[in-house]
Amino acid sequence: MYSPLAQSQKYNFTKYLIVGGFHYQHQMDTFDVDALQKATQRETSVKKEQWGRKLEYVLSVLGYLVGFMNIWRFPYVCMRNGGGAFLIPYIVILLLMGIPLYFLEASLGQFTGKSFKEVWSYCPIIQGMAACYQVLLIPSTCFYAMLMTWTLYYFYQSFHYPLPWSTCGNEWNTPYCFSGGNNEMPGHLMANSSSLYNMTSFMNTSIMSSSNASQGQSAEEEYWNYNVLDISSGLVDIGSLKGNTVLCLSLSWLFIYLCVIKGIRTSGKVVYVTATLPYLLLTILLVHNLTLPGSLDGIVFFIKPNFKSLMNIQVWLEAAIQVFYSLGIGWGGILITLSSYNKFNNNCLRDSFLLAIAGESTSVFGGFVIFSALGFMAHKANVPVAEVVKSGPGLGFVAYPMAVSQMPLPNLWAVLFFFAMITLGLDSLFTLVEVTYAYLEGCFPFLGKRQIISRACLSCLGMLFGLPFCTQGGIYLYQLMDWYCAALAPIFFTVVECISISWLYGAERFSRDVEMMIGRRIPLYIRLFWCFFSPLILCVLMVASLIAYEPPTYGNYVYPGWAEDAGWIYAVLPIVPFFTAGFSVLYNAPGKTVYQKLRQSVLPTEDWHPSVDKADYLALPWNTGGTFTQRCLFNLGLRKQSAVVCGNLHQET
Repeated sequence: MYSPLAQSQKYNFTKYLIVGGFHYQHQMDTFDVDALQKATQRETSVKKEQWGRKLEYVLSVLGYLVGFMNIWRFPYVCMRNGGGAFLIPYIVILLLMGIPLYFLEASLGQFTGKSFKEVWSYCPIIQGMAACYQVLLIPSTCFYAMLMTWTLYYFYQSFHYPLPWSTCGNEWNTPYCFSGGNNEMPGHLMANSSSLYNMTSFMNTSIMSSSNASQGQSAEEEYWNYNVLDISSGLVDIGSLKGNTVLCLSLSWLFIYLCVIKGIRTSGKVVYVTATLPYLLLTILLVHNLTLPGSLDGIVFFIKPNFKSLMNIQVWLEAAIQVFYSLGIGWGGILITLSSYNKFNNNCLRDSFLLAIAGESTSVFGGFVIFSALGFMAHKANVPVAEVVKSGPGLGFVAYPMAVSQMPLPNLWAVLFFFAMITLGLDSLFTLVEVTYAYLEGCFPFLGKRQIISRACLSCLGMLFGLPFCTQGGIYLYQLMDWYCAALAPIFFTVVECISISWLYGAERFSRDVEMMIGRRIPLYIRLFWCFFSPLILCVLMVASLIAYEPPTYGNYVYPGWAEDAGWIYAVLPIVPFFTAGFSVLYNAPGKTVYQKLRQSVLPTEDWHPSVDKADYLALPWNTGGTFTQRCLFNLGLRKQSAVVCGNLHQET
């Protein structure tokens, strides 16, 4: 299991390798003929699925990278950290850390043609990463589906006139409700409404803090809290299921199932619509928003640079966090799995640059759409733009609907906005689901033989797991999981990937693997970040996140202590399989001492090979000895290995 070169028949000869058009020669003291024969006799009866066209891969990755948070979170983070000046650290971090890490996962999947379940054979001691990713992915998919559920509900309600969230006097409204669009104000303020200040103060109160009902709430906030959520008093008051929400959840999973019913054969076709339509809809919204008064003020507020913020280390940390999570690195092995369907010689290095830049550019484009609408709303209320800015669901379900309700033809723009959000969320969501199903079908092959039935059953299970979020207290559970899901695991997993590839397997060795695919070695700057800077930056991010940790809240609701403990358990749980599986591999590895077992448990197994038959691949040498300085030079490609040292590796194994 631990070495492709077993101690069997051994011969002395000189082997020539043709890798990416170049010839390599080295003297091998021993060579395993049995392993070579086994490598050339791999099964071909089960052929790995591949994308029908390169465009399907491009659109699938782009659809995954561009989701709700590109529209709901990035504009707020950008505005809060210096506006246009924030783009400087954002672009620097993207080029220096984001793209190298993206390329790491993409090249891993494409080289082996395997999903994240099997790709870890290059270093068996970390094979528990597969289970780690799945533990992270399943609950994340279930609560991410709730964003799609609420968006579907708003989309349906957008066909009602007037928009139900734009008026007071409904059964869910309180006496303190006011509607900015109709200049309606709660009765206890009407008596003192001698100036515009009263109206603007209510706008500020409703948008910035929705917890104090005695000061009034906007119609949009009351619609979200008391109609959509029918919110309870807290996490312990779970309440009953909401029928409308359950119905929308069922429709969400039905759409997901139809998109992945036959794997990438269906999802690869669906993305032609779901990955391109959002750009068309967002462009239409932007053009319309620019015709509204105050829209340019919102855009100027969004991009106006505050260069003093560049001296604040927190701004750079925010940029790194935004790049890391928006690219989906370390998040369930999704990039690994999507890339595994590529053709072996696809230029994944070029794709990494283009797709990462395209995905992050969409965040900036979405910021123009959002802030042009918020600028209009601030103009209507005669308040600064900063007073109407929200992030996350508060933006998607409160602030932007409030802006839409004050536009001419509000129903039309509400339909377009929420339909754009549906398409944004759908392709991200069915990518998460496809990767999850592919993993389960790899663990249980019988599921893959009856995909239509098995995926229908799995989709039903996904819907059932989402039911707790459909209760009156479901938003508290959603907020708790969202608070902790990315606290530790994704950053930890990415650090493991960097160290295992760069130092255990070898960055120079993996560079040769990449050269087999694309005909060129990995650029020096990418190796530098894999080996040194990326692990360091990620560790700093993890420490900074822990230092800046605050207990979870929702509005003014403070979670009980046991909920915080449960959140930390949820944050740590995905990491547990990494250590349990690692100890198991180490315990069962051949060798008498711990050092010998450890050496064997980091050697690639015979399952590590290119996705195409390359009989000579097993002869690729790698120097596992030498000083730290020598290994650094080898990893960076600044020093060549000697044939004698290469032969020593085969003698050891």
